[in-house]
Order: sequence, then C-alpha cells, then structure tokens
Amino acid sequence: MAQEILSAGIDIGTTTSQVIFSRLRLEDNSYTAVPDVKITQKEVLYRSPVYFTPLGADGNIDAQALDRLLLAEYARAKVKREDIATGAVIITGESSRKQNARLAVERLSAAAGDFVVAAAGPDLESVLAGYGAGAADYSEKYPAAVANFDIGGGTTNVAVFLGGELQDAFALDIGGRLVRLNPNHCVTYLSPRIEPLIASLGLSLQVGRKADLGELIKLAETFADICRRVCLDEPLTKVEQKLYIGHGKRPGRLSAVMFSGGVAEYIKDTPVASWDDILRYGDIGPLVGAAFWRVFSAQTAVQLLNSRERIRATVIGAGSYAVRLSGSTVMMDDGLVPLMNVPVIRLEHPERPKALMQEYCLKRAVYPPHQQVAIALAGPAGGSYEALIKLADGLLAATAEVKQILLVVMEQDFAKALGLLLKHRGRGRQVICLDRIHAQPGDYIDVGRSVAGTVPVVVKTLIFKS
Repeated sequence: MAQEILSAGIDIGTTTSQVIFSRLRLEDNSYTAVPDVKITQKEVLYRSPVYFTPLGADGNIDAQALDRLLLAEYARAKVKREDIATGAVIITGESSRKQNARLAVERLSAAAGDFVVAAAGPDLESVLAGYGAGAADYSEKYPAAVANFDIGGGTTNVAVFLGGELQDAFALDIGGRLVRLNPNHCVTYLSPRIEPLIASLGLSLQVGRKADLGELIKLAETFADICRRVCLDEPLTKVEQKLYIGHGKRPGRLSAVMFSGGVAEYIKDTPVASWDDILRYGDIGPLVGAAFWRVFSAQTAVQLLNSRERIRATVIGAGSYAVRLSGSTVMMDDGLVPLMNVPVIRLEHPERPKALMQEYCLKRAVYPPHQQVAIALAGPAGGSYEALIKLADGLLAATAEVKQILLVVMEQDFAKALGLLLKHRGRGRQVICLDRIHAQPGDYIDVGRSVAGTVPVVVKTLIFKS
C-alpha cells in the first residue's frame, strides 16, 4: 500500500534562511501484520528564495520576522500547516549561538508543524551538510575518505565519510560574513574570532575604516590555505589552530573534498577581484569562494568532487518518517515515555567492545552532553548468549558516564534478552531496548507507551539519508 505525504524543511543559518517543501511516497513492503514503511520516492515541490536571516537590533534572531517569512512561504507554495506530515527546523552556524536560538526555533516549529527541532551545533551541522551535499553517498563508491566543507557566513563545517559512514566532524571559524562592508568600502563588522588571525597577518582591517582590497584578498586566501593544510594534515600556527570550534580534526589526510554552503556558489573558475564583485552582498563571501578555487585547483594532492547540493545542502534534509511497531519481546518501561525527537547514533561494531566504545564516543560528541540519544544497531552476530553478554558489557562501558536512559533499538529479535542483561549488569540503569526497528544515522525517533504488547515507534528520517 502506497501513501504520499508532504514534508517541510527550514534552515536558519548565519547569513541566510530558506524553506523547502517536498512530497514523499511511502510504501509498506511488509508481509506480516507489522508494518515496514519505507520512502520509495521523493520530489521537491517548492524551494523558497534564499533570504538574509533577520536579526534584531541586539544581534539576536528576529523571531517575529522569521514567523512572517515562514507564513509567506507557506502561502506562496499554497501549503497549509495541517497539510505537513513531518519536517525539520535546523538552526545552524553563528545563529545557533544566539541567546534566543532555541526559543526562536521552537516557536517556528510550533507555527509550522510537528517537526524535528534541532539547534545544530558545529559538528551536527557538519554531518547534516555532508549528507545533503552527497559526500556520504559518494564515499560508498570512492576508495578513500571523502570530506565535505560546508562554507557559510560564519563557519566552515567539515564532515568526513568512508564507505558511507561518518568518520569525523569538526568546524572552523572561517566564513564569508566574518567581515562586512558598506558601499563606501568601510568595514562595518569584524568578527572577534578572526581578530587574532588578522593581527598575525599584519592586516590593518578595523571597524569604521576603509578596507584595502588587497588585504581582503590576502585574508580570503589564508582561509583557503588553512583548509588546504587541514586536508593534507599539515601543521597550523597557534593562531590558526584557535579557529577550530570546540575541538580539532582527527589525524589523517583527506584526499577528496567537495564544497557546499553559500560561499561554495563562488568556488568556480570565475575571477572575483573587484569591489563590484563583493559589494553585492556586503561581505567577503565572493572573495573567499574565489580564493578556495585558486588554492585547491592549483594543487593535485586533493581531488575536487562536485557536490550534489551547495547552498541548500542542509535544508535539503527536510524530513520524513516511517511508523513501525517494535516486537513484543522487548525491555520497556512506560514510566520513561513518551520520548520525542531523539537523535539516533548507529553503531556498526557490536561484536568488538573496544571499537564499539570508540565509535560511540566519536558519534556521541556530535550532540550536547544532556541530549537523550538512541543507540541503533543490527544486533549481535549469531545471537548467542555469549555474544549478547559481550554486547551488553560493551554498551554499558561505552555509556558509563551517561545519565540519560540507555535507549537501544535493534533490528534482530533479541531486545528482551539484551535488555535483561543491561538491567542486571547495569545495576539500576534505566533501560529501554526495542527490536525490529531499523534506524540510520541522522534519524530521529519517537517512542510511545506500549499498546497491546507492542511499542509504537516513529522513525523520522532526514530526506537526504533516504
């Protein structure tokens, strides 16, 4: 049986905001009473213009202006709130650092529909853009790791994939709107995050003073060269290392890259070297894009790949869902549910406790420490009692410092046995263990109270992963 639903995606970035509406075709391919709903087709019905993100006089997000923008786009697309079945509101870049970021995005979600809501930190933004740009898909066919550099107004967010799986995620304070200018070439804004770099380069850029075009080009080329050296695992200066947001990159060279984000629109063989080129947007974005093209096309150590999406890489993950019922032999505590919009971490090494712990730590770091997450896995190889004990001990060791519910969703029918081991060996840990659920990285799940011996689970899959 096939069904079509409408999905919406809203991206609020440092510089720009946009909306996408998509139609998704769902098909139930099950041969039993338990549904197995999958997305078989998707079609983008409407792409909004790219708007500058509205900010108030205090520099925070203008939530009322965003509401008006969203409602206007619904009207232009001839879509009603009640028509939308699912979607995602993603707030990214420097916008996610604003004081009212969470309030603004939750207000948008309430106005737009029952959405996944994520105030994306730098690592999560990297992952979202990497999937949207096509880096994860490309890495399944490429013999080495593939990195996507999503270059926006305030940050450059990098995700590294190998064989379709996330290997690393990090971000840098490099962007096209970190220096802003008026029509008279005067600097109107200079991000404090790049002031040490500007000083180390001996540049005279200051707010209120006319900018020298040559100095702006030098700054843009330095941004691009830093990213080139990041790819080649070459050393950065102490000042350059401070451009990393939160943490740095894992060791290893990146031999293939693609670019997304608004600045990526200018990474092409078109010269950008005049004031007319850059004053169109009042920032150095075109200069940064042109610098990335010059720096990366002049070397052969890193292969340049074409991204599937550029400025829309993040918003293309608008969202869809599949409703499923977990099996009847599960470990469930109705006192701990409902759980809504829980991000999924998928682990691929259930039989190797050390690798499982390393994989968990890497993928868990994408989300805030207080965030409830769900651990998804296929299940133990073979399903023997010894394999279940090894898996239970590995999960408990990996999550030993976690205070949230140990929520595990697995594909094989071992949830009851694994859940009992987790409860017994976890000594008081709150555990929910469900089976017959297939969830992928980037998914969000809802878990409801049990009904007639089964547990309803909603798997919300970001479109670019389906």
